[in-house]
Amino acid sequence: MEREFPLEINYKSFYLRPDMPPEGVVRKPRDGSEPGAPVSGPVGEAAVQAGLVMRRAPITPNTRLSFEASEFAKEKGLFREFHTACYRALWEDGVNLGDESALLNLAEQVGLNAQEMKGALNAGRYTAQVKAQYEEALGIGVQGIPSFIIGRYFFSGAQPYELFRQVALRAQGEAAATGSQE
Repeated sequence: MEREFPLEINYKSFYLRPDMPPEGVVRKPRDGSEPGAPVSGPVGEAAVQAGLVMRRAPITPNTRLSFEASEFAKEKGLFREFHTACYRALWEDGVNLGDESALLNLAEQVGLNAQEMKGALNAGRYTAQVKAQYEEALGIGVQGIPSFIIGRYFFSGAQPYELFRQVALRAQGEAAATGSQE
């Protein structure tokens, strides 16, 4: 979409399972889908269409630390690289993104200072910021991930590219009609 539309992308954190214990939860097999098996259903289909690998990880992680680490990466200008590394680590390799050492390793891989990140995480530098993002999302009706806002349009879930394109065209037309920069 960035090639087709002038976008400002603002990634924010959302706790899908705010009650997740710090160590995460071992995933149980369901519908014959063992850890390491491709994700099925609409999300799995959307991933395949987008050229992404999505395999069930052995652990559902508590994402608090990964969200805070992502804020550190944003501050350092390497959010996209860190986010991509986290995605691949979780969905391709089954890494527990609730594990600080895993996050620090990913940070190093993308050129972040892992010791500086560790200090920020241990000090809770981004805890309030991530919590505020979660509360903001709840306040506008977010109930699941991924969720998107384009102009005045809000939608959620794995969606085909064409939906994004149609919404972006509509928002772009509305912005042009009102003279705004949304």
